[in-house]
Amino acid sequence: MKTCPVCDTPYPDNHTTCPTDGAVLIASHELAPGRLVRGKYRIVRKLGQGGMGVVYLADDILLGMPVALKFLAGELEKDPRFIKRFRTEARAAFQLRHPNIVEVTNLDQAEDGSLYIAMEFVDGPSLRAVLERAHGPLAIARALDIARGIAHGLAAAHAQGMVHRDIKPENILLALAAEGREKPKILDFGIVAVTEGVTGRSLTHGMLLTPDYAAPEQWLEMPSAEIDGRTDLYALGCVIYEMLTGNTPFHAHSTSGWMKKHLEETPRPPSALRLELANWQGLDALALRLLAKDRAQRPRDAAEFLQLLDGVQPVPAADARETVVDETALRPVAIPVRSSNRPEAEPPAQAVAGAHPQSKGFPLWGWGAVVLLALLAAFATWRLIPPHQQSRQALAPVAQPSPAPATEFKPAAMEPGLANVDKQSDALLKQKRNSDAATQYDQACTRGSGDACNQLGYMYFVGEGVKQDQSHAASLHSRAESLFSKSCDAGSGQACTSLGEMYDSCCEGVVQDFPHSAALYSKACDAGYAKGCRLLGTAYEEGKGVKKDYSQAAAFHSKACDAGEPYGCDEIATQYELGWGVTEDRSKSAALRSRAATLFSHGCDTGESFDCVLLADFYKEGKGVKKDYSQAAALYSKACDAGQTSACKNLGDLYQAGRGVERNPAKAKELFAKACPKGTPAWECEIN
Repeated sequence: MKTCPVCDTPYPDNHTTCPTDGAVLIASHELAPGRLVRGKYRIVRKLGQGGMGVVYLADDILLGMPVALKFLAGELEKDPRFIKRFRTEARAAFQLRHPNIVEVTNLDQAEDGSLYIAMEFVDGPSLRAVLERAHGPLAIARALDIARGIAHGLAAAHAQGMVHRDIKPENILLALAAEGREKPKILDFGIVAVTEGVTGRSLTHGMLLTPDYAAPEQWLEMPSAEIDGRTDLYALGCVIYEMLTGNTPFHAHSTSGWMKKHLEETPRPPSALRLELANWQGLDALALRLLAKDRAQRPRDAAEFLQLLDGVQPVPAADARETVVDETALRPVAIPVRSSNRPEAEPPAQAVAGAHPQSKGFPLWGWGAVVLLALLAAFATWRLIPPHQQSRQALAPVAQPSPAPATEFKPAAMEPGLANVDKQSDALLKQKRNSDAATQYDQACTRGSGDACNQLGYMYFVGEGVKQDQSHAASLHSRAESLFSKSCDAGSGQACTSLGEMYDSCCEGVVQDFPHSAALYSKACDAGYAKGCRLLGTAYEEGKGVKKDYSQAAAFHSKACDAGEPYGCDEIATQYELGWGVTEDRSKSAALRSRAATLFSHGCDTGESFDCVLLADFYKEGKGVKKDYSQAAALYSKACDAGQTSACKNLGDLYQAGRGVERNPAKAKELFAKACPKGTPAWECEIN
């Protein structure tokens, strides 16, 4: 049996690489129950298996107590450098004696030379198992209590100069302590460090680290000797975020996608996903500080984090924000935003000491995002790319809506000039004139703009430019749903697509319904609306509302691309690159990416500023065009001047690194300030 070191999926011995991650598979040991190891440990049963090796429950026949034996992967034990470093690091781990760290009791080689570590057997589940059983976030006090225990363990290890490098729910075991309380225990200190140091390989090379929790400096391949405890604090921030919201801060389908998100994307504060968190003073700020891209902005060490955590307290009931939490809103659902759509492997067994085999992969219920995250992500994107600007391509002329019966709200097509009103509102929002934008959106919504009702609903939901009012937000989304429905029935592919996105993302006042959203995308595609075809392709790719079918996904992405939809071209290019639903064809993939770049260029030239951002990304990454940092800088500059804050941030990064432009930290600081004006919350900008 072999295992992928990235996704922990097991494969037969005749496989060499993981078809999902491309990582080289690692062979593992299989020991039968009853076998004696070194005449001291009798194997009881296999507990779990992962990329680093296999874990067994064994009896220490001399001491008469259970232990966990972790046998390291065969490929590692063949490297003499690894063996030497393994002994050094394992001895250091042996010195770690702390209630919140799994205790190492022995390290040795079995009769056949296999390296193994003997450690205390923790009779309790992994945090991953707890999260999977919860099917959503944990109770707030429980999550913070677990975080506190983990931090105490980290503080003890960091004090001895040891950094874990792979903090994640799979590596946290929950033992039962006094009075029924949980005692988190950290597993596998020193193992990732020694392996990375010997092989020189990290997740960016397809090995070892876990993409959900890896810190920016790990993605940038910071030398092992320079990694410090703040890397563990970033991972802890990801774990805390997941415990509080039911989702990790980021999600992607490819290594490059994960890297981009950890390096460039700022997560929403946890309270934007789970409203009751807003009633815990300082919790959002602490979570986002842990997730700072620049490690200098994180807490200095675990001790400082614990001090900050002590300051996180629930607001007294009289002062707390009145919220009404829909329990279903805490269930993860799919986010209707473009991604690289990489197929996911089946959840594998995970090697943990003292726990049943667990899945490393994100739980099945979590292959989307939290309902409110979907809403916020969708609207945050729309704030940069208004819906009427996002989907300008069409496959064929669409039927015009027929006059609607007299109602309080009329379809947008019946009101002349509404598109301009929407554009004016969007411009005000980009200028941070939120109150003025809300007034404009309110007028447009009343006159029959579904997009305006949707945007205004978002503003009421988060209290942006208006007083937070969830019931009003729900009413506005219901109005938007009604308006889109009328226009869709009258033949508007764009309205069908907007309505499909509402059912896809789910929001206040709208019931999530994936089959309905897929049907609406199909109707939009049939009506000649390219974005509907592309989103239908994504639905087939992810199995949302329809049976997963990569061939169908390729067909609809191709249809969107043929109509001039650049996102569709990018999606089908990915499928040809990896052979999903089509015959793998790298040359065709390159041609499609080139077409996407051409389409983004056309959009940029005609005033679609976000297309300038995407084209700049292509130049920065060498996708569809020759890598050219100077061209990327010019495009980011153009988009930044047009109000795209992400472009200002990316341009600042280039000035800071001296890529494509002369290195200029002062200019970078100026651009970062432009991306996030003074007084604006960092999470609302594109920068920490």
